[in-house]
Amino acid sequence: MFHDHSQRIPRLFVLASILVALVFGGATWALSHASGLGIGAVALASLGIALISLTRARLPETARVGARAASARRRHVIAAGVAAAMLYGAIIAGIQSVATGGVWACRSWPWCAPADGAATITVLHRGAAAIATLIVAISAWQLWRTRQDRLLRISAGSALGLIMVGHLLGAGMASGLTSTAWRVGHLAVGIAGWGALVVFATVLTRAPYHRQRADADERGASDRVLLSGRPSLLKDYVSLTKPGVISLLIFTTITSMYITPAGVPDLGLVLWTALGGWLMAAGSHALNCYFDRDVDVQMGRTSRRPIPSGRIPAWHAAVLGVVLGVIASAVLLRFVNWVAAALALAGLLYYVVIYTIGLKRHSTQNIVIGGGAGAFPPLVGWAAVTGDVAPAALLLWVIIFYWTPPHFWALALIRQVDYARAGIPMLPVIVGDAETKRQIVLYSIMMVALTLLPIAFGMLGVSYTIAAAALGAIFIGYAVRLRHATAPQAPWGLYKYSLLYLALLFAAMVVDRVAFA
Repeated sequence: MFHDHSQRIPRLFVLASILVALVFGGATWALSHASGLGIGAVALASLGIALISLTRARLPETARVGARAASARRRHVIAAGVAAAMLYGAIIAGIQSVATGGVWACRSWPWCAPADGAATITVLHRGAAAIATLIVAISAWQLWRTRQDRLLRISAGSALGLIMVGHLLGAGMASGLTSTAWRVGHLAVGIAGWGALVVFATVLTRAPYHRQRADADERGASDRVLLSGRPSLLKDYVSLTKPGVISLLIFTTITSMYITPAGVPDLGLVLWTALGGWLMAAGSHALNCYFDRDVDVQMGRTSRRPIPSGRIPAWHAAVLGVVLGVIASAVLLRFVNWVAAALALAGLLYYVVIYTIGLKRHSTQNIVIGGGAGAFPPLVGWAAVTGDVAPAALLLWVIIFYWTPPHFWALALIRQVDYARAGIPMLPVIVGDAETKRQIVLYSIMMVALTLLPIAFGMLGVSYTIAAAALGAIFIGYAVRLRHATAPQAPWGLYKYSLLYLALLFAAMVVDRVAFA
């Protein structure tokens, strides 16, 4: 019943977007800059309200879904809302950038080193748009991967497509295409993309949503059948590299490249560093799967992985890990520098030898000491730009080192039965919940204190410090709440927020360095 509307809704917001673009352009050029910008902001907000009302009116009430599906849908709605807010800010900043001439002072793309306030607005415009694009791309990929309702996929794809076209038009403006038609086109497409994103967020609250379930026949299929299906086999090999974990590692690598004293790095260097870092992290995770194969088979969370379930021979993971590590080293040596390559390789060895083989099965401090492995990416990113490791880079390493115990102990509280069955001496298994929660609070306080040190050393400024203090206060709040909670699922709140916290903390570093330095 939803499919009948999949073509009508886009027509509505495209027409409305054109009208709003005319209001935006006319008001900005005909009136004073402040008045025009104010009218444009109100018009854009009015468009959003109208689109929400129209979309909700044309779609029936949401069907009841299970708790897990409702939780997954809610995460998508929140993500789409955040992306819409970021894109709204990007459009407003873009209008101001054109009006104040900042776009002409920022001729490189996607980033530039802002020389004045006007250029800083351009950087903020591009940064907000980039964050919105990343959020929408992840949501769209997840919706297509789990084969959600057709209207959901169409609305997500439409929003992502329009936003990407807006990026291309923006790149054209940076390269010198500054005619009135091009600028109005960039604005119109941006507004259309924002409208599509608002529609997508609204459709998410109405369209059917389900959690993808593994087919029972596939779970019971023989290795021969699984190996004959290439997409399934490829997915299994990719899962050995733990791509979900890698995303945050690469994010901290890239963001650390933008906060060095060397300024904004070359885009090519960023891409080669990210590729090398991804390959090295993927290799380390594949080797971890090989060495942990006997443990994984005893844990419910990991027993369905390709090696414990018998879908892939264990030695394949070992070979894959070594090959990826060699390729990563070659990429970093050839296109980055030897310091970054050495640090990336050191991170792999730390994770595989010190944590996986040495500490994980033998010490309650496995997470504390082993957490240093996940702290190597900022060192790699810093060294990629500067060719050395400064004290400021070591501070980034220490911050992640202290972030790791609260993050993983929260997960260990949830999975402690699995860890006990497998004989892994995670802290909750050995000392109990109460002591683990106390340690989480202590490490959280120490971590937040460390995040406030950059301003004392002149590394970052006031905007970062405010963000770090606010994010840290929320983190400590989650930790304190967990200490007094008794529900078995209580640690999930801290665990999930800790992931968001680290990403936002490093994003705040980049914003402070690029926009306010």
